[in-house]
Amino acid sequence: MAFQEETLNLQMKDFVLVKPSNSTPSCILSLSTIDNRDIYNNLCQTVHVYRSSPIHDSDSSFDIFHVLKEALSKALCYYYPLAGKLVESADDGKRRVHCNPNAENYGVPFLEATANCTLSSLHYLDINDLEIAKYLVFDPQDKSYPLVFKVTKFLCGGFTIGMGVLHAVCDGFGASQFLKSIVELSRGRTEPSVIPAWERERLVGSITKQPFPKSPMNNVAFSPFLNETSSTVIKKYCFKVEGEMIRRLKMSLRKENENLGFTTFEALAGFVWRSRARALKLNNNGETMLSVLVGMRRNLKDFEPLPKGYYGNSCVDGIFFLPAGKFCRISSKFLDRTFNETQFHLRTQSGFHGLKPCTVIVFIQG
Repeated sequence: MAFQEETLNLQMKDFVLVKPSNSTPSCILSLSTIDNRDIYNNLCQTVHVYRSSPIHDSDSSFDIFHVLKEALSKALCYYYPLAGKLVESADDGKRRVHCNPNAENYGVPFLEATANCTLSSLHYLDINDLEIAKYLVFDPQDKSYPLVFKVTKFLCGGFTIGMGVLHAVCDGFGASQFLKSIVELSRGRTEPSVIPAWERERLVGSITKQPFPKSPMNNVAFSPFLNETSSTVIKKYCFKVEGEMIRRLKMSLRKENENLGFTTFEALAGFVWRSRARALKLNNNGETMLSVLVGMRRNLKDFEPLPKGYYGNSCVDGIFFLPAGKFCRISSKFLDRTFNETQFHLRTQSGFHGLKPCTVIVFIQG
């Protein structure tokens, strides 16, 4: 197979299934209540870029495909559910992971590709070119594989790892933990520094039907650029925010509010929220909303923290409401205080019935 897109041409082999290097249990594993949310029934793709190494460049016997397949095979001994298949029960509609080492389709699809260009010609993907990046990941026809890999080697000796993970089985934190284990094992470690823990039963229960305060979003803010008669074209962009930009933003906020520190999230979230409202010229008496995901691995009230190696979904929705008119005179100090108070609220008040958190809603009135 070959693909031609501008300067990128890929030669690809048929994918193979990488299996655990040692025996693993045959079992059916249940997912947590959070894992079973419909919003997580999708394949999340990431591309990881690695520049060439002088050590490996001088070694003609070095084969990155072999090294990564070997490391993946070892990692699956610890993360064997990722080698199974995701199925949905006809009885209760819940998703489960079937692990059958004897099945022909057991294992992780692994696709090898070779590019006709260097990583530098693609700017190491630092330009956020999604059109190029989407050809560096593997999207199989069978959507029941929890994990898929595509490794692309470039002429410079560098390579990319395109990793797709079913969100229902593994969240972003867990995916990073898994990829780290592959890197460690490829470097000669005998086991990952963090041993994974399944323990999805820790987050099984029914979502509490809590009576939340009435949402003020009955009066949604509108923009003159977002209506049926407007000819304005709204586009989406990815912005690369570098450390120096964040440092300068925090410095400007500290000048405005002496003796007040800001986390990176607080600085960026407040800045982007306010800037978007101003750019769209939202009507002053309309309401705006900011929705964020908040990790809860260490924030379960009256419960022991989830184990260090837990790699299932463990986030709650944090939703902020604010009248658009407040952005014209709101201070960064006020936004910072709001975020801090909400973090405390999430740690102490989030609740599932027999489970823990769901959604935390914060209304900002002043």
